[in-house]
Formats: sequence, structure tokens, C-alpha cells
Amino acid sequence: MSMRDFWDIVKEVIEESDVIVEVLDARMPELTRNKDAERLAKLAGKPLILVINKADLVSEKTVKQHRQTLDKTFPCVSVSSRERRGITLLKKKIFEIVKKRSRPGEFLKIGVIGYPNTGKSSLINALAGRRRAKTGPRPGQTRGFQWVRVSSDVGLIDTPGIIPLTGEDSELKHALIGTLDPSKIADPEAVAREIVTIFLDSGIKRLEEFYSIKIGDKEFEDIIEEIGKARNMLKKGGKIDEKRVYFALINDWQRGKLLLKSM
Repeated sequence: MSMRDFWDIVKEVIEESDVIVEVLDARMPELTRNKDAERLAKLAGKPLILVINKADLVSEKTVKQHRQTLDKTFPCVSVSSRERRGITLLKKKIFEIVKKRSRPGEFLKIGVIGYPNTGKSSLINALAGRRRAKTGPRPGQTRGFQWVRVSSDVGLIDTPGIIPLTGEDSELKHALIGTLDPSKIADPEAVAREIVTIFLDSGIKRLEEFYSIKIGDKEFEDIIEEIGKARNMLKKGGKIDEKRVYFALINDWQRGKLLLKSM
């Protein structure tokens, strides 16, 4: 899909919808915000709600901090689609906004936007109350403009699950948010380094717990070696297979196994 095709669909979703729900990844909400889409919604006069999804992957303190920051721009709700937490509150927020704008008996259309792998389809399933939208752990599961009927008077519109890559930092950004399959990453070391940096900034304990290692004041190269030893990722001769470690880190991050909270 070309960039032009993608934005044509996003514009159509915004035009068709009564309220827009933008789904963000709780591990990196600012990185997964699409401010161009937010501007389009604002220009169209459509109310927008920010949904911090995957709240189960980070600490409650972190979620609260994100919510307080984002609430300054748009109404914000944190949820865990996987654990069905926060869904009732989100529904309440949606209907509070729509009630002021729609007439009784009018069909309500909710547009769901956001980068792939932020859990858009899982959120739609949670809102619908049953499995309606196709979901999966790999990027790009949703293939086109998709309607999901929730009830006789409520429908959800899903945007495409593919966003064209542009910009110098596109590979790093899309690898981190899970829109780029690890097998297609040209520089896995740069992505793995950024993931490790995120944990060093937010608390190394989580990384230590997951890989059963001790980090202390070790540098990136030494941390990669520790993970390689712990996971027995060795080349012939007993040397650490660094590339395998990079891809393991990226896979664990993208699949939501590597948590930004203590287990």
C-alpha cells in the first residue's frame, strides 16, 4: 500500500466516524501516536480519545504517568485488551462524548486508528464483546477498511494494518512499534540497542528478571553477552552469536513477552 492510499483510507475513516479512538502502545505511547491523523480528526471536528493499550505490559505507576501527560492533549483511557481491563471505562467515555453530539436512535460509528501491533483488533474484539476482528502477533494483520458491527446501533471501523515506511529513522521506529517483521530488519543491532536502552532508563530489574542475568553497570555489548550465555546462543567455538541475541530481544519485545514491569 502506498502512503497516499493509506492516508486516503485514514481520511475516509475520520469522515465516516462520529468519534475517533486512537490506540497507543503503553510501552511507548508517544512513539505510537500518529499526530498527523490527530490533526486530521481535529480539522474534521471529530472528538478523539487516546487509548493506552497493553497496560498489562508496564507498571501501574508508568501507566498513570502516561495518562496524566496525554490527558493534557486529548481525553485518555488506559486498557488491557488481553485482560479485558478498562474496557467498560472506555465505553463510558465514548458514549459520554457521543451523547452530546448525536440524536437518539442515530447509528453510532466509532473509527479506530493507530499503528499496527498496538492491539487495535484486540481492542475491537473487547469492545464488541466477542471475537470479531482478526488478531495475531505479527505486524499487518488487518488488510483494509473493515467494519465491525457491535450492535444494531453501534459499529466500529478499523483502519489498515500496514503503514509505508518513510524517514531516516523509519526502520528503528517501525521495528520498535512492531510494524516491521524482525526478519526484514537490516540493522538488528541498532534496534536491540534501543530496546536495552529503554530498560536501562526505566529499570534494569525487569530485563534481569526476564533473562535471568545480572547487569549492574554493564555496557550494551556486555549485556548482549550475558543474555547470549543465559540463553545458550553460541556459535561454534563457544563465542556468543550476537545476531541471534539481537533478534531474540526484538522478538521478545514485539510479542509482548519482555515486560516493562516486575514479574
